[in-house]
Amino acid sequence: MSLVQNPAIVYISPAELVVHPKLIEIYGENEERPALEKSISEKGILESLKVSARTGVNVVLAGKCRLQIARQLGISTVKVEFVESGSPEEDLKLVLDFNLHREGGKTHYQKFHEGQYWESVLRPQAKERQRQSARRLNQSNDSNLNHSVTESKSQLGKGKRVIQEVSENLNISVGSYHKGKKVFELISQLREMEKFKAVVALEMEFNRSIDAAYKFVCNQDICYQVIDLLEADEIGSIGDGIAWMLNGERNPFRRFQLDQVYQFKKRLRPELEIVGRVIGITNEFVVFGLRNLVNMSLEIVNLRPRQIDAELQDEPSASQRKRIFHLMQKFSDVFPVQVSLAELLKLPNLTDKEEVLLRMYESDVFEKTWEDYKTQMKAMEVSTNRKKDKICAA
Repeated sequence: MSLVQNPAIVYISPAELVVHPKLIEIYGENEERPALEKSISEKGILESLKVSARTGVNVVLAGKCRLQIARQLGISTVKVEFVESGSPEEDLKLVLDFNLHREGGKTHYQKFHEGQYWESVLRPQAKERQRQSARRLNQSNDSNLNHSVTESKSQLGKGKRVIQEVSENLNISVGSYHKGKKVFELISQLREMEKFKAVVALEMEFNRSIDAAYKFVCNQDICYQVIDLLEADEIGSIGDGIAWMLNGERNPFRRFQLDQVYQFKKRLRPELEIVGRVIGITNEFVVFGLRNLVNMSLEIVNLRPRQIDAELQDEPSASQRKRIFHLMQKFSDVFPVQVSLAELLKLPNLTDKEEVLLRMYESDVFEKTWEDYKTQMKAMEVSTNRKKDKICAA
């Protein structure tokens, strides 16, 4: 264990370090940082972790991800720089200062978590500056009093507003900060109410778009109904909840079923066929398989229910699909055939060439070729085993 008084960089075991709870609260317990993990695995930890030993416990104020990765990789010691701190408040200030320009990007939610702290620090400072300025004005006995008052007010006006300073720290506009604060406050309220499903969904929407989340929060008629649906596990996202409320449907996914074929009112992209097959349904998306008309390959498209402007069609390939299922059962032990047939099932319809492929699989020639191949492979296996037995016997 290294002494705190030693100003040099020291190396200690990851087991001797504890992460400051504010870092976990803002950035989460586990973060995915593949680039950082790759760098550490190849070069080691280049930048030291900032640690406070004020309480006798080594508390990490900066370097949570580096410590996490070091533990995952089984690194025995990590580079540490001890920093001086005299109070819990100073620890917290150092956490935010060290992580102000944190690499790897921050979500909007993380930024506003930091903004909450910066406001709590900067507002008392701004009030104190105002009090001092007022005191100086009251104490002024200069003969040119009016000029002094005007000049002092001018100097006071030159200081940055707290919101402006916080916004600059977070690298977002003042307008976005005002909007985001409203969303962040609702997330905090939902967390206190233990509506954790709504918290996750709203935080996800917030991280995607401050404006979209703000509009949702401001629409009281829809907002709390969607929150109730989220908590009831009826929906998985804010976007789908809004779509359901606007469409008057409690569950718009009900009208979709696997393998249905839909014709869209217009092409999703110029190169895609206008019909698509439903090949999956998730909590957020209806997954369509469409044909790319340029290379005739399969393309997968995820669409939210509100994005689907299409009409259900009669099955265009019923007989062919029946044949495909029969072939999949017949060649259940032939992986390449299984893969090709499974991909055909995702397409809305088959081309002439794909029909030829089906006929080839159905032909006696293909079946005989496959049976001959299996016979040859079995004979080779028997021959190999015999040779092994002779070698062992010798």
